[in-house]
Amino acid sequence: MHTSIATSRPHRERGSMLIELLFATTILTIGFGGILVLLTGSMYSNSRSSNDTTSTMLAEHILEQISSTPANSNTALTITDCAGTNWSISVAGAAVNGGNGGSYGGNGASLTSAAIVDWTQTYSNIPAGYAMQYVACGSGGKQITYDIRWDVVNMSTYTRMVMISARPVGSAYVGGLRYVVPVNLRTIAGM
Repeated sequence: MHTSIATSRPHRERGSMLIELLFATTILTIGFGGILVLLTGSMYSNSRSSNDTTSTMLAEHILEQISSTPANSNTALTITDCAGTNWSISVAGAAVNGGNGGSYGGNGASLTSAAIVDWTQTYSNIPAGYAMQYVACGSGGKQITYDIRWDVVNMSTYTRMVMISARPVGSAYVGGLRYVVPVNLRTIAGM
């Protein structure tokens, strides 16, 4: 005797496996879409953080170069960037409102009333030797140009204050996707 066991599903359950598969695929697609958005955002954030870090390092480098000279020195320094450009770094200061740095500065880039570099001033209006378009070497041969500006205020014969700011060239100061807040550093140096 041969008995057969019914292997077919009841009529009301037919096609339910296909519907379950469709729902699972839809949920998986939405999940991967969310992960893709997060991944893209994190890659952009990583790139921006890298630019911020490099801006800070370049500003610190120039600040240290200026601070390493005696406060009463007017001898310009020279540094070379990744593109092979030699940049002259002027270290000569002036009294507040006594130089070419505007109402709040000494010599160099104009300052705001908060004693930070005024980014509304065009690069071409900054006195020679107080700004540079420094090309930094990056990983994989990638080069990024940074706009670096500074102002030197003589506090006394042997003391000066240096304000410096840097940001990647092409980053908007107000709004936009490439918004990067300029790095602002200042120090008082003397001998």
